[in-house]
This record gives sequence, C-alpha cells and structure tokens, in this order.
Amino acid sequence: MYKKPLEICCYVAGAGAFGVFFRWLQDQLAFDENGLNERSFFNFLVPAMVIASILLFRHFVNAMRERRIAPPDDFCHALYNPGKIFAALRWTAGVVMIAGAVALLLATEADPHAKMIRVLCAFAALSGLAYPLVLGQANYDSYAHDTLVRIGAILPVAMYALWLVLSYIQNQLNSVPWSYAVELFTIICAMMGFFRVAGFAFYSPDGYRALFAAMLGTSMCIMSLADARYMGMQLILLASAGQLLLYVWILVRNLEKKQQKKVDGPEVDEGGFEKLS
Repeated sequence: MYKKPLEICCYVAGAGAFGVFFRWLQDQLAFDENGLNERSFFNFLVPAMVIASILLFRHFVNAMRERRIAPPDDFCHALYNPGKIFAALRWTAGVVMIAGAVALLLATEADPHAKMIRVLCAFAALSGLAYPLVLGQANYDSYAHDTLVRIGAILPVAMYALWLVLSYIQNQLNSVPWSYAVELFTIICAMMGFFRVAGFAFYSPDGYRALFAAMLGTSMCIMSLADARYMGMQLILLASAGQLLLYVWILVRNLEKKQQKKVDGPEVDEGGFEKLS
C-alpha cells in the first residue's frame, strides 16, 4: 500500500521551503526603493516554482489513482489520528492560530480596516479552537454532534473567505500586482484545502482532491511567509500550513485499497451488438 506520509509531507514542506526562499529573493531584488516591481529573473522563477509544486502534487495523486488506493470516504476512517503525538500536534497547531488571532487583534487597533480585521480574528480564534476538537472526533467509531463538527470544519473556510475580501480591499488601489498576487493565491489555496477536507464531515468526500488541495495549500502558506504583514497574520498562515500538513499526513496514513464495484449477474459478451427482444 502506498502509505508514505513522511515522504510526501517532506516533499510538500520542501516545496514550501523553496517557494518561501524564492519569494523572499523576489521581495529583496525585484522591487525598487519605491516598492515598484522591476524586471527580474525571480518574476519568472516564483510562478515556475508554484507550477512545479502543482505538477509534483498531481504526480503523487495520480500515483495513488494508478494503485487504486485512496482515503476512505468515511470521516472517522479518513481522519483517524490516535495517540498522544497526534493530539499534541493538533492542539499545537490550534494554539498557534489562536495566538495569531490575539496578536493580530492587539496590533490593528489603528488600522483603517480594524472592524473587518476584528471579525477575522474571531474566525481565526474559533478555527484554532475547533481544529483539534474536529480531529479528535475522528477517533471514534462514529462522531456525535455532527452539526458542530461541520461548523468547526467550515470555520477556516469562512475565515479565509473574509481574508480574501480584506486583501482585495487593502490592495484595490495597488498598481503592483506582484506585491499582492502571491497572497491572494495563497488565501484561495488555503481556503480550498480546508474546504476539500471539510467534505468528509459533510458526507461528500473526494479524497484525491482533498489531498491535492491540502498539499498545495500547505506549500503556498509557507511561501507567503516571505511577505511583510502583521505578525498575527504570519502566525495564522504558519498555523494553517501546520494544520493542512497534518491533514496530508493523516489522509496518506489512512489510505486504503479501493473496492471495485460489483456488477450483479454474469457478464455477457454481446459481440458489440445489442440483443433485440
């Protein structure tokens, strides 16, 4: 069975590490003192790194398809994460996101969009609290309080949807797309990663797409850490990268052989012609 969570997570984290390095070089070398983007090799290298990451993650998913293995459709089986190590990891990721929400709230009192940021902080704090609780519910044969689990799973999606609107408002007069394009793409990828994983709680899972979206969301969250923003937002991105990476580890760990659909009755070779009654 293709259960290689450590190997795949290392590739995902490595893609994010290369991405944050190239993005940092772009920030340092491809912008002048006025913040205007200049012609630079890194304007090609950064999107090339993103495309390479996408192709790498597609390769992992396609390899699983060929071996006919996938995460289980059931929420509890797909996200089963027993033991103290998993508990420590999920609570650490949740606490970091809560800390980011608090730090962002304290640092943005004078921000022109302070009201919207306060709502974002509330979503981030609730998402950080919900993350370990939602994953903890997957360790039972069947989870109770399914409505609360679904709300907890969808909270980070709502958080990033609000962040996407906030980022658009903050940059609507910005004439340098390179200064905010990576952030916008990161927000969308992170939102899709949490959205796809939430599908398991809503009984509409797609294991392959969930894995791909979580991988891409992780690498993009790491890449965006190179940009300058509030420390609280950096912590939220870091926590999101950890949460999505832990999702990848768990989903790959729980891969199972897909069962072929059985067809009732014997197969009949009709020679390419339909029988006439």
